This record gives sequence, C-alpha cells and structure tokens, in this order.
Amino acid sequence: MRHGSGNRRQRNRNNGRRNNNGNGGAPNRSQVFDSNGPEVRIRGTAHQIVEKYAALAKDATSSGDMTLAENYLQHAEHYQRIIVGWDEMDRERAERQAQQKAKEEAKQAKAEQEEDDLALPSSVIPEAPVVSEESKPVPEDAYTFDVLL
Repeated sequence: MRHGSGNRRQRNRNNGRRNNNGNGGAPNRSQVFDSNGPEVRIRGTAHQIVEKYAALAKDATSSGDMTLAENYLQHAEHYQRIIVGWDEMDRERAERQAQQKAKEEAKQAKAEQEEDDLALPSSVIPEAPVVSEESKPVPEDAYTFDVLL
C-alpha cells in the first residue's frame, strides 16, 4: 500500500514549468553530442562531429581501408542529417511566422476597414454632383480675341 503517492510534490528545478527559453522550440545548435564510432569516441557539436568523421574518413582512405572510411562517412552522414533537420525546422518556423504575420496584418486591415465603416453610411452621404464638360459654365474671358492689324 502506498501512502500519499498521488499528492507528492515534484522536486525538480522547473517547478512544473516548461523550459523553452523563449526560443520557440528551436533546437540547441551548441548541444554537445557523444558519438561512439568505430575505434574512436568523438565529443562535440554536430558540426564538429561531421568535420571530425570526414577527416577520419579521409585518413582511412589514404591508408587504404575503404571499409573503415565508408563507416566513418556513414557516421558523418548521420550528424549531417541532424543539421539538415535543424535547417528544415528553421524554414518551417519562418513560414509559420510569416503566415501568422499575414493573418495579423489582414485582421488589422479588416479592423481598420470596419472602423472606417463606422462613419455615416453611403446612403446618407450625398454624392457630389457629376458635372460634364458640356454643362460647365464658360468664363467670360475665355472668348477674348486679339485682333492683329
């Protein structure tokens, strides 16, 4: 029988809050990975690990061990895919932000339009009379002629 297991307080540092640091769920690109590759253990960021495995593959190729070189390249490819995934996440986030911004701008424009519509309705506002060229009065000085003698 458990005593009070449902009422236990969490004793971790976040006190029930989620930790996103205001980065919108962006991955931590400076995260340190531990990679246990063949015959070597590499520690560093994804970019550093890709560079290290590429260098190891080049060394293995120059020593004639094509199998080991291919294995190193496969490990490098894994971390390269992580980096590409980050780029795709950034692109998707930028698209979502652009869509959100467009929605907000459209909403604001609609609100401004509705605010403009709060004035008198067009049925109450008299229209300006349309004056055609034929019905315009002609000024008296328009018909002055200079006589050349």
